[in-house]
Amino acid sequence: MSHEFWRWSATQLTTALRIREISVQEVVQAHLDRIDAVNGKVNAITLTLAEQALDAAKAADNTARDLPALHGLPITVKENIDVLGTPTTNGLVSRKDLYPTKDAPIIRHLKQAGAIIVGRTNMPDFGMRWHTDNDLHGPTLNPWNGKRTPGGSSGGEAAAIATGMSPLGIGNDMGGSTRQPAVNCGIAGLRPTTGRVSWVTSTIYDYSPTYYDQIAAVNGPMARSVRDLRLALGILSQSDPSDPLWVPASTPPAPQNGANRVGLVRDPSGEGIAPGVAKALTDAANLLTQAGYMVEDIEAPLMEEADRTIQQFYETETTGLADMLALFSQDAKTVLLSALGDGKPNAVTYRNAIAERHRIAVEWSVLMDRYPLILGPVSTLEPFEVGYDISSPNAMQCLIRSFRLTELCNLLGLPSVALPAALMNGLPQGVQIIGRRFDEDRCFTAAQAIEEGLALPIPIDPIS
Repeated sequence: MSHEFWRWSATQLTTALRIREISVQEVVQAHLDRIDAVNGKVNAITLTLAEQALDAAKAADNTARDLPALHGLPITVKENIDVLGTPTTNGLVSRKDLYPTKDAPIIRHLKQAGAIIVGRTNMPDFGMRWHTDNDLHGPTLNPWNGKRTPGGSSGGEAAAIATGMSPLGIGNDMGGSTRQPAVNCGIAGLRPTTGRVSWVTSTIYDYSPTYYDQIAAVNGPMARSVRDLRLALGILSQSDPSDPLWVPASTPPAPQNGANRVGLVRDPSGEGIAPGVAKALTDAANLLTQAGYMVEDIEAPLMEEADRTIQQFYETETTGLADMLALFSQDAKTVLLSALGDGKPNAVTYRNAIAERHRIAVEWSVLMDRYPLILGPVSTLEPFEVGYDISSPNAMQCLIRSFRLTELCNLLGLPSVALPAALMNGLPQGVQIIGRRFDEDRCFTAAQAIEEGLALPIPIDPIS
C-alpha cells in the first residue's frame, strides 16, 4: 500500500482510518512531511502544528471508543477563525499575538468529529482582497503558475489543498473568498446557504457584524473533491446557539440524476468572458447534459442592480473606516479604496439598498422555481496576474464586475459549489453551480457530474 497519504481524498482517508486499515499517526506524519517538502514553494501554511497534531494522532490511534466521522483526518484552518493555542491574525501584523481563549464553534464541531488541525493558512488583510498577500506572512503563490493569483481571501487554503498539504480546509466567503481561490487552484469550494453553518469565527474581537456581514458572510469547506465538501458540511452545519442566524435545516439525501433543469448564465457582467472561462462553461454544460440534465442558456436578471446594491451596502457600512485602514498594508488599502469608489453614504441610500435586495431576491426566487440550478462563472476573467488588482482603480472595478454572479450568491444567501471544469493555458478554469436556499445537495450532485468528467490531476507539485 502506498504511503503517499497526502494524495488521498478526505473521504478515502476517513473510510480507511475508521476501519483502522491505516493509522492516524502515519497519515498525519505524511501530511506534515508534505508541508515540509512543498510549503516553501507556495507559502500557503503560516503555522505548522506538528507537535500538537502528532500528540492528537497518537491519542486517536489509542482510542477504543466508537470512531467519529472525521476520525484522525488532518485539516487546515484559515487565520481568521479561532483555534485554541494559535493566534487569530486576520493577516495583520498588529494581530500576530492575539490568541483566543477557546475554539470557534465550527472548530469545536470538527474536533469533536475527530479532525486534527495540522496548520493555519494565509489570507490577505482582514480578507479584503481577491489575492492572498500581507505584511505579516507575505504572498501565497498559485501552485499552477506563480505569476497568477491563487485567489483570495482563502488563497492559503486553496494552495495548501491543491498541493497535498491538507485534504480538507476551512475558509469563509463574503464575496467569493472560498470559490475564487478554489477554482484558481484547481480544487472545490462551497459557499453554504446563509444560516446553514455557524458564522461565529472569532470571539476575541470587539466587533458586531454589520447588516451585510450578517446576510452575506459564511464559513465553508474547501477540498479536492465534491464528495469531501459533502462530508464536511455534515459536520460544519451542526447547532450553534451563539449564532442567532443559524438554521436547523435538514440535509436531505442527494436527489437522483434526472432531467433537472439548469439555467446557464454565460456572461453575467455583459462585458464578455475570457476564453478559458468560456471553455469551462461549455465543457461543464456538456457534462451536465450527458448526465441527464436539461441545460438552457438564460439571461440572469437584475445583475447590474445587484452590483449597485452591494456597492451601496459597502459604502454605507464602511463609514468611519479610518481606524481600520490604519491596520492595513498599503496594497490592501489600495484595493479597498478602489473598490469603494466615490460613493457618499446616506440613510436613504441604505434604506433603498435593503428594499432593492428584496426585489432582486423575489426575481431570482421565481427564476429558480423554473431552474433549480444555475451554472455560471465564478469570475468572467481567468486567474489574473499578480498585482493586477492594485494596478489602478479601473482594474479593481473591472474585477468587481467580473464577480457579479458570485457576489449575487452572497447578497441573496444562496448556496454555491465552485470547481474546475477545464484546463487551459496551464491553469484550471472554473465554474459554479448555484442552488436554491438550503439545497446544497442538489448542487453537490450536479458538481460531481462535472468533476468526474474532467478528472483533473490533483494534488500537484508546485510549478516554478
